[in-house]
Amino acid sequence: MSLSLAPTASSPASARGAKAPLARKRGRPRQFDLDQAVQAATDLFRARGYDRVTLNDLTGAMHINPPSFYAAFGNKAVLFTRIADAYQTHWLTELRTTFEATDDLRTALEAILFQAARRFGWRESASGPWGGCLIFESASNCSDALVMAHLRKARLAVAAALYRGVSRTTPEQVVLLTDHVMLLLTGLSAMGRDGVGAERLLAVAAHAVAALNLP
Repeated sequence: MSLSLAPTASSPASARGAKAPLARKRGRPRQFDLDQAVQAATDLFRARGYDRVTLNDLTGAMHINPPSFYAAFGNKAVLFTRIADAYQTHWLTELRTTFEATDDLRTALEAILFQAARRFGWRESASGPWGGCLIFESASNCSDALVMAHLRKARLAVAAALYRGVSRTTPEQVVLLTDHVMLLLTGLSAMGRDGVGAERLLAVAAHAVAALNLP
């Protein structure tokens, strides 16, 4: 812990106008790559879900000890919500950019579903195979009420971004289309979770877009 060593008005250093020396930081420097550690944890959560990942699983995948884990990440719930927030931020940026790139709603929704199909497709990772959406699947039946509430807010944020995008061109159908696309995203995620690869999900997404009742 760093200590403030600024001189008081009555100290000799203050009287001479001299600067106090900076306190030396204590503790050993971090000996692991933070980004690699977070990626390893992400793969674990996606492959096993939130509840089935233990502290031993996390520290083993990250190649760190428990004290280093707690110092860097706090606890499992804090780490998971940090990962979920980063995932959500990237997805929301992608959604906004897609809607801003075109005034044609069909083109925008097709791009959004194709992006989701590629993101949700079944794949291999160092921690095991996984598929589906992190914020839809990783905390299914989670025992941590705060984590569940956090993910519910994340899903609502995705729905809100869709609502705003659809309302730009088709305000008369905004609720129905937002609900429809959320249903499609949830279905694509569930298929990916159950082992369906991106190629098949892309075909499903193309069919779903063709069936949309758009003006």
